[in-house]
Amino acid sequence: MEPKRSKAIFGVLAVLAVLMMIAFSVFIAEAMPLMAVVSVLVFIAIFGTGFTLKKKYRENGWL
Repeated sequence: MEPKRSKAIFGVLAVLAVLMMIAFSVFIAEAMPLMAVVSVLVFIAIFGTGFTLKKKYRENGWL
């Protein structure tokens, strides 16, 4: 049986996603639409990475 993998990466991804949501709000408030769009794209990339990683963890029985 394989040892369980660390789940700390999911916490890191969650914190990064929250920071991107905060950045989006700040960029909207400061009237910086280009940076707001960039922050949304980074947020989507972080979320996608998290879901992909979770699928990999489930498939390998690491959860």
